[in-house]
Amino acid sequence: MNKKEAKNEMDELRAKTSGSEDGGAENPLNEVFADAPVSVPPKMPVVRQLALLSTLLVFIFGIGAWPFFAEQLGTWRSSQPATPAVSAEAVAPLNQVSSNPFSNISISAKSAIVIDLKTGEVLYEKAADQKLPLASITKLMTALVAYEVVEEGMVVPITEEAVVQSGDSGLKEGERFTLSRLVDLILLTSSNDGAFALATAAGRTIDKDAPAEAFVQSMNIRAKELGLTSLSFRNPTGLDLTESEAGAYGTARDVAKLLQYIVENEPAILEETTKAEATYGDINGGLHKASNTNPVVDAVPGLIGSKTGYTTLSGGNLAIAWNAGADRGVVAVVLASSHSGRFTDILRLVDATKQKLIGAE
Repeated sequence: MNKKEAKNEMDELRAKTSGSEDGGAENPLNEVFADAPVSVPPKMPVVRQLALLSTLLVFIFGIGAWPFFAEQLGTWRSSQPATPAVSAEAVAPLNQVSSNPFSNISISAKSAIVIDLKTGEVLYEKAADQKLPLASITKLMTALVAYEVVEEGMVVPITEEAVVQSGDSGLKEGERFTLSRLVDLILLTSSNDGAFALATAAGRTIDKDAPAEAFVQSMNIRAKELGLTSLSFRNPTGLDLTESEAGAYGTARDVAKLLQYIVENEPAILEETTKAEATYGDINGGLHKASNTNPVVDAVPGLIGSKTGYTTLSGGNLAIAWNAGADRGVVAVVLASSHSGRFTDILRLVDATKQKLIGAE
């Protein structure tokens, strides 16, 4: 039998066997298998049905019909949709949570960074290289340069020019403070009059004719020496110069590095900034009760130091360093947040850091 004859026989047989899904009495194959010991399952898979049918027809019509039936079976198989491969990702839990607690953190600050001082690893960053107004974060550099250029026992007078600076920390013209006491008061209360008095007194050791300007120049030189190339200072306070020009600029990354340098080399500068309030006296016996401009110092366990900053141009800034456990220092900086949002931002970063470091142990 040739291929054409086999096809005709196949078509005729298909016409005769068309009927109910279960195979009715009119199906001539029932006669062929009437005495067979094995019955055909009513819902046998299609591929097995075709294979069985092909074998039967080859038996009936001869081996010459096999190529035709093989071709028909191959055509049917190729017409079926392919079973899609299932990847490991496809079967992963839909509610799988990232192991990085910083991945879904939400903060108000335009720029931020968190650095593990033990390893140097940046745990989190958000636009950390964007140059922004620093406001009173500036006073960290003011304090550092003062500690480096004058003797510890130096006495700083509060001048008339100092007390007219914006803001009022309660200092009075004619009062005199030791360097360390004045730095403590400046950083705790963010005193602009104290910062200006300090810069003027320290600057006289550099240039008697223009002491404040010489001191600010020293601040910029020191920033470059430390590799903090984004930092630029126009005054020792960080106060805005105009409605559109800030008194200091820098990135969150460089502020973090500055704070790290102070923690590792001049930690005494930061000691008083961990207190919610303190009382400081001038050398004449006058007392000043001071409150920290950072209201969340007690909410950060192991706090090493902090400095706030806020002006109209800068928005809310905050830089802190703390011991996250096992003498593992961490620095966090937020810039351009809101007045209150900077504190919420920092606490969220502190909490995420705790989770991150615990998970890494």
